[in-house]
Amino acid sequence: MNENKTPLQRIHEELAKFEKTMAEIHLLKCVAADLRSYRRMIRVKKYD
Repeated sequence: MNENKTPLQRIHEELAKFEKTMAEIHLLKCVAADLRSYRRMIRVKKYD
């Protein structure tokens, strides 16, 4: 079945996968930053 696809179709599929992966990476980076901020906030509140 993959043999019947044109190279252009394959490029579009790979690009769509790449864009989805980049969106997931962006989401994970945002979550990591939020967790770092939350951890910092807890540390500050503990010493207040």
